[in-house]
Amino acid sequence: MALVGTWIVVLLGRLVELQLVRHDEFARRARRQQERTVELAPRRGAITDRAGRPLAVTTTVDSVFAIPTDVRDPEATARELSPLVGVPWRELEKRLSDDEREFVWVARRVEEGTAQAIRTRHLPGIRLLKESARRYPQGSLAASVLGYVGTDNQGLAGLEYKYETAVRGRPARVTVLRDAAQRSYKLVDRSGGTGGRTGDEVEGSSLVLTLDASIQHAAERELDAAVAAYHARGGSVVVLEPATGAVLALASAPGFDPNRYAEADADRRRCRPVADAYEPGSTFKLVTASAALDAGIIGPDDVIDCGGGSLTVGRTTIHEHGHNAWGSLPLSGVLAHSSNIGAAHIGLALGKASFFRAVRAFGFGQKTGIDLDGESGGLLADVSSWSALTLPTMSFGQEIGVTVLQMARAFAAVANGGILPTPYLVSEVHDPSGHVERRAPPPGPRVTTEETAREMRRLLTGVVDDGTGKAAAIEGYEVAGKTGTAQKANPGGGYSADRFVASFIGFVPAERPRVVIAVVVDEPKGKIYGGDVAAPVFSAVGAEVMRILGEAPRPEPERITPSILTADLGRGALPAAGLIGPDLVRTSSRVSPGGEPPIEEALRARLEPVVPDLAGQSAREAVRALARSGLTARLSGHGFVTAQDPPAGTPVARGASCRLVLALEPPAPAPAGDGEGLAP
Repeated sequence: MALVGTWIVVLLGRLVELQLVRHDEFARRARRQQERTVELAPRRGAITDRAGRPLAVTTTVDSVFAIPTDVRDPEATARELSPLVGVPWRELEKRLSDDEREFVWVARRVEEGTAQAIRTRHLPGIRLLKESARRYPQGSLAASVLGYVGTDNQGLAGLEYKYETAVRGRPARVTVLRDAAQRSYKLVDRSGGTGGRTGDEVEGSSLVLTLDASIQHAAERELDAAVAAYHARGGSVVVLEPATGAVLALASAPGFDPNRYAEADADRRRCRPVADAYEPGSTFKLVTASAALDAGIIGPDDVIDCGGGSLTVGRTTIHEHGHNAWGSLPLSGVLAHSSNIGAAHIGLALGKASFFRAVRAFGFGQKTGIDLDGESGGLLADVSSWSALTLPTMSFGQEIGVTVLQMARAFAAVANGGILPTPYLVSEVHDPSGHVERRAPPPGPRVTTEETAREMRRLLTGVVDDGTGKAAAIEGYEVAGKTGTAQKANPGGGYSADRFVASFIGFVPAERPRVVIAVVVDEPKGKIYGGDVAAPVFSAVGAEVMRILGEAPRPEPERITPSILTADLGRGALPAAGLIGPDLVRTSSRVSPGGEPPIEEALRARLEPVVPDLAGQSAREAVRALARSGLTARLSGHGFVTAQDPPAGTPVARGASCRLVLALEPPAPAPAGDGEGLAP
């Protein structure tokens, strides 16, 4: 009895030790032996455009897994599964024969038809599990901005990668129970149910973007059409709100479908407007002209020496594009006709230090700060390493690397009254609890005065009205912008003779800009100039943007009614003349019986400028007078105008040039009745 009693006490003591003292330790050991936890991909938060249209969503799909110990015939099962899941049967057989593993994936996120086919076969050891999957309902729309996720639902590019922490959420877990023979027999959650998921799953936060899906679609459509028409290597379009920095569209061509991102190479998946640096060409003249105006180096109507089409620096001669040979042009003419030599002279007048400071102030040589990874800061060498050619050539957009987004931002500064905005893509972050975080960067630094910005808007309007950007015009709206055609640099030095970048960057409406639109087409074939290739894309996208934003077109000017045309001008018809404006009534050698010029001549005078009388004026005064009439000057000599061709009073087409002969002494007054002119 004593021995039995002692033995019972020992057993009770041991039970107390196992059941109470060391309970937690043995419970942990039991779980390690009996349970296997598999982490499933969490439900990522949605991504929508600014109107709430879904761009990226999370759906529930079936994934196929196996419990190897339950698979009776690995080879036969592998052969039956292989054509369904697209995995070689030998690889499947190897997975299914691994008895040391209690859980192996067969295929992740399969199509519904595949899941149903597997479900109906009732294969031993093969089971289906619900998983979340990322889907992009708009297909390739804004793919390079949104990015994509990998097999484990982890963001790999674009906003999916940038906002991975916020969007990913907390994952669910599946627990597999094993018996004493290490055979899996049930999926449970921690609460003891059989749902297969743990209760700690949390969906990720949702993002609301500044992108507008309609504007993005228009930008991609027009860009794709241009790239195809000109057999270009690629292209970019940026649509930016200058006042806020909100990006309404960020298009890259060629694109890809993020639902099948593995089928696209790295070149297609790249976000070109943000990642690619290029030499901007003449669109960079915006920076040169703005800096010179701001520094007081030149005035809006000052005459600039364009060197007859060439400029020699050391042993190198820079030539005007298209074999143009401008003599002197006002600043408006330098921009309208895109004179490289004129821009080079402006840059030289500014000097290296001042020009470099202006370029940096406009944000070049550094990232814009957009909330998207992979951004390039461009290429801007320190002024200490500049050669003698750097300043004049950088003035018209060579020897500097920029991104399309940087250029759009620089134009936005002019459109925004001189304030440089910070571009951004995510406007709101909604967490699962309902809290909304609104994101908008503060206004950037001032880079020009309001007066300079206003003057630049006026000058850039002339580029579209009378210069190289006429194809960018949008009916009903005043457009301001600049064309660019840049030769691409050769890897070994120098510039290519047959590879170009065509661009147009501008804003609309010019008087109160709503959007900046930058269009860049890389290596077009056939037509190469920005005014021919990129400007029409700007026009098409701009017209669509104005419609989407509800921007009303400017009212049409009053038209002359038939009653005015049939008025009896022979009886002192001053009221009729007053209706059509006093500037339509001009002196003429052919007059109506009542002494007034015929109405046809008055209308022609409005449409066709007349060469002003420039005799005796200085070169600067003459060029300004021609510019006011919409004409350009070709100068010979220095000093005062002694002769002109065409003669004063000659009707000419807008944009025509007038040849002026200058002498150091002003001409003597001509006898009455004598006219002066040049022989053709």
